[in-house]
Amino acid sequence: MKRSIYILATQSNSGKTMLVTALLRLINRKNRVAVPFKAQNMSLNSYPASNGGELALAQAMQAYASGFEPLVEMNPILLKPIGDMTSEVIVMGRAVGLMEYREYSRSPLDKWRIVRNALSRLRALTNGLVVGEGAGSAYEPNITSDVANFRPADYLNADVYVVLDISRGGAFTSAIGLYNSVPVKWRELIKGFIINRFRGDSRILEDAVKWLEEKTGRRVFGVVPEVNEAHYLWPEDSEAMVDFGDGSMDIAVVSYPGISNFHEFSVLSMEDAHVRFVKWPDSLGEPDLLILPGAKNTALAMDWLRRSGLDHKIIRMVGSTPILAICGGFQLLTEAMSDPTGVEFGNPGHIKGLGVIKARVIYHEDKIVAHSKAVFSGLSGRLITGYEIRRGRLTYTGDEPSMIITERNGTPVREPDGYFNEDKRILATSLHDVLSNPEVRGMVLTMAKGSRVNVSEYTSISALLHWVDEVAAVVNSNLTIDL
Repeated sequence: MKRSIYILATQSNSGKTMLVTALLRLINRKNRVAVPFKAQNMSLNSYPASNGGELALAQAMQAYASGFEPLVEMNPILLKPIGDMTSEVIVMGRAVGLMEYREYSRSPLDKWRIVRNALSRLRALTNGLVVGEGAGSAYEPNITSDVANFRPADYLNADVYVVLDISRGGAFTSAIGLYNSVPVKWRELIKGFIINRFRGDSRILEDAVKWLEEKTGRRVFGVVPEVNEAHYLWPEDSEAMVDFGDGSMDIAVVSYPGISNFHEFSVLSMEDAHVRFVKWPDSLGEPDLLILPGAKNTALAMDWLRRSGLDHKIIRMVGSTPILAICGGFQLLTEAMSDPTGVEFGNPGHIKGLGVIKARVIYHEDKIVAHSKAVFSGLSGRLITGYEIRRGRLTYTGDEPSMIITERNGTPVREPDGYFNEDKRILATSLHDVLSNPEVRGMVLTMAKGSRVNVSEYTSISALLHWVDEVAAVVNSNLTIDL
């Protein structure tokens, strides 16, 4: 019996993540053990692993779909872009530095050894079927040391399925191009193709499918339609960022450059809300709730706010429109942010914030990565949960914290955090995923609506699994892979 499946593609954003998530869920339902793996991912969206450190958000989602807690071994190398040229390099959950692409490609990091060791540990920890996901295009002649696609699939002797995104055209010819380009030993791994994101009557593809199968000698294992519910899955990058929900409350999320971890708003799909992502000042309008989400590089985000004129609009909203600010969004509301080593901004620097909250931020080289608990004064001292991925440390210069973080990864701590002001109508916190707490979600939506709102009992993970089940049902009915 094969112990591995690998999902590769002819181009980026072809739906690999969605298909791997669905396959893992379907295998899990058959009471078989299966785990996700992506050797190298480039994403601003990350998540704390249960065994310490961080991994890409998409692999955390896939872990939950498969019934596992997220492990760093599921994504041993993570690249988090800071600008157009530089990325933070995360190896086995830990940051090892900032590198430009050329520097990373020539670095002494033994990337293949890292990937191999992670696979060995993952299999030893779980003893399950590995369902791997490639990165970008599965084969490019200009990338001579790719460790993310055919190489780990070959190492695992996996069945490889190549995803063809038919929504962007050229699917069949790109399949032929990939098939004829890869070395023969890797070509033999290809079990067949999966056509994804098709709209319409799939019978019109019958001749093209037959042509591809004759040219390659490989089967087409299904034609998967565009799955609208996939928009609610946790995103790998901002390309997956689309408006959602048809409820009565208008919720605007400011989409500055480097927006991160916007998956945490997906739980609002279960409420009477419409969530839209604002990229231009003219589209801000007069929302019922404004959200300032996380940001990988707060200097770039602040510069964009100022150049776009959104900074003045946000300041004018204080006291009239409820504002929820999370992590980087919280930091943007403070008086100033300082990065003495350049670990956050890319270069050492000091910038002014929006000045709404009397506090300052200093970025440290050591990063807090934790599942956390906090006592929130805004809910009469109730305990709430969330997670932290940040270097910013807060110093209050006049305003008072609204939370005390009491636990990180099971270890007791006592650190002031957050800001809550009913007159200014602002809730700010360093904790991602606070909306996963129904009590916090109810409070925020009540502020938005102006009257009491009764919310569902969904958490982010239970809402995620609801949508994963919806997506898996569609995939299951359109694929013929024997699981």
